Amino acid sequence: MQTRQAQADLTAFTLRLGKITIPAKAVLHDFRMGPGHEGLAPHNRDVASFHYDDQVYFNIAEEIVGKTAIVMSA
Repeated sequence: MQTRQAQADLTAFTLRLGKITIPAKAVLHDFRMGPGHEGLAPHNRDVASFHYDDQVYFNIAEEIVGKTAIVMSA
C-alpha cells in the first residue's frame, strides 16, 4: 500500500461507477494496484484503487499512476 499525491486533476470512479474529478494536490490513501478493495472486479489487474475523502475510488492504473507521486510506501 502507498500514499500518493495527485500532481494533476484525476478522473476516478466510485464503487457505484459514479464519475468524479479529484483535484491536483489531493492525497490518496491506501493506494493499491490490481484487486484489493472490496467491490472491484478481481479479474482486472490493471486497476488502481485508493481512498480519498473517506470513499474508495478507482480507475485504470495508467490514468492514475502517471499523474501521482508517492508520498509514503508501506
